[in-house]
Amino acid sequence: MSDKAVYLAAFNYASGLLTPRVTSSWLIKNKFGVLVWLPLQLLTMFIITVPCLFMELALGQYSNKAVIRVWDLCPILRGVGISSFITFIVYQMYYNFYCTYALLFTVLSLRNRAEWKTCNNSWNTINCYTRRDWLTRRYECSQKLSKEKCDQMEWHTSVDQFFYNRILNLSDSSGQFGIRFWFINHYLITILDPQYELLLYTLITMVLIFLISSSGSRVLEKILVILTIIPTLQMIILFFTTLSHSTGLTSVVYALTMQTLSRLKRIDVWMVMVDIASSGSGLGFGAYITLGTQGSFRTPLHFKSVLISFLVVLSILGYTAVVENFIVSLCIQSKMLFTDFLDLQRYLPMPEAVFFMTRAKRFWITMWLSNKYILGLRSLIVMMLLNVEIFCNSLPKAKKHYTLCVFMFCTIIYSGGIFVSMRSAYLVVEAIDETICTIVLPFLTACEMIAVIYCYGVTNFEDDVHFMLGIRLPLYWKILYCLNPILLTAKCVYNIKIFYDRSNKHKHQWVYIYQQFVLWFSIVFIASYALFYVIKVVARKNFNICKPSQNWGPAQSELHKSRQMFTAHSMTKEYVYRQERFGLNQDQQGDEDDAE
Repeated sequence: MSDKAVYLAAFNYASGLLTPRVTSSWLIKNKFGVLVWLPLQLLTMFIITVPCLFMELALGQYSNKAVIRVWDLCPILRGVGISSFITFIVYQMYYNFYCTYALLFTVLSLRNRAEWKTCNNSWNTINCYTRRDWLTRRYECSQKLSKEKCDQMEWHTSVDQFFYNRILNLSDSSGQFGIRFWFINHYLITILDPQYELLLYTLITMVLIFLISSSGSRVLEKILVILTIIPTLQMIILFFTTLSHSTGLTSVVYALTMQTLSRLKRIDVWMVMVDIASSGSGLGFGAYITLGTQGSFRTPLHFKSVLISFLVVLSILGYTAVVENFIVSLCIQSKMLFTDFLDLQRYLPMPEAVFFMTRAKRFWITMWLSNKYILGLRSLIVMMLLNVEIFCNSLPKAKKHYTLCVFMFCTIIYSGGIFVSMRSAYLVVEAIDETICTIVLPFLTACEMIAVIYCYGVTNFEDDVHFMLGIRLPLYWKILYCLNPILLTAKCVYNIKIFYDRSNKHKHQWVYIYQQFVLWFSIVFIASYALFYVIKVVARKNFNICKPSQNWGPAQSELHKSRQMFTAHSMTKEYVYRQERFGLNQDQQGDEDDAE
């Protein structure tokens, strides 16, 4: 990959459809305007995102090893790389859920009839209502049944029934929402009935990813450029579309300036800010370590890490501003309160519930949903490339079968898509969202920093960067590298406590068990591997358990030998070696110049 392609891949990987979805609804719920949110996000970016992203890129560029093999620098924590890669695969299955639904809703929005706005469809039940015919539906129900039964019935909007009955097919014969269960030996077994419509759209996405990923580096780079330009143009069109309405300017001002600064006193608000900063940039998966292997040895990473982080913040900022502007504008036009809107989109997989409002136009629906799908598609393409690169970096012989590797990972992700298409998929997605983004990723990032800063040593890491880039880390970076593992670990402990406080309210025991598995898998796996490594090293009577492997260092033999002689304060041996190694070529070149 060229440096331009690496920049593009890193940007497309980080600025996908997931973070704007979380950011926009969270900011509206907490009444944070974009101008209030921007400095807070920049603060967390410079404290957490930039140092961590620089560290991951530097490890990959320095060693030319992907996320699994790079932990030769601290073999006791080699389980971090394996756990990161497994979590990365699970995350793509979860991410594929949102991408599939974006494509499905895009196709449905092209139809002339808005099926989610009425209760006259085959999947609607007697307890369905719209905001226009609330009283009428109540009266019709009382005529068919009785007023007492209708008052005791749980009522659902046409949007809810469209999502549950039409998309997920979760309604039972009584007209109440829920999943059918069998009770066998006091265990709850869910009947998982796949929805073939979702399987079809997942297959379409996987075919596109396979064709693009196996098309070659030049074609791939052009496609990524196109997939970067199109969503940007769509956002610009959507932003100015609302300005054409009389409430457009009012909604823009409100979306930019609404503020409740008193919420900044709450620790949970700051925890969400850290979640958005870390998970939004995609830290913890080791993706940037793998991207770093594609850069040349002398590429200035400190500028690249700051630039990528800043571009990601700006893209999320722009996307969030457009989302908030649309929501505020349509709420004003529909005479709808924010609380009603938040209730409307509570169970939907994306904040596109705004387009189920009465004032939403079909043009906006199709434009916005296609925008979401393109964002998800380009991120999945980059993730697929990273999967293949990690696999080929661990098994060099696999590079000869690149297309086969792409097909293998597409099959794995599609197998997860089959599970996502089940009736209970939305429950699993919520479980993964709560555990991976808020607990697992910060934990993996903390483990990475502990391995590099505390086990390998901040001085050794600084010397590696100095040897590679010719710069010394400033005091600001050193302080953050020492503090961030502590901050991220404290955040994980806090989120685990919140997770168990909420567990008493969980309705589905099997989903809670699945969350427990996702939560503790990385922790148990890393700890088990570390224990196994310690026993293995002690048995060989070698008690230096944090010593780097002999394979650790630059991939090129000349650079590897040069690094062994390099120290930050005494570079005589390394300088002499450079003269001996490269001086002959320089003398020959000088003689040739004189001869000319």
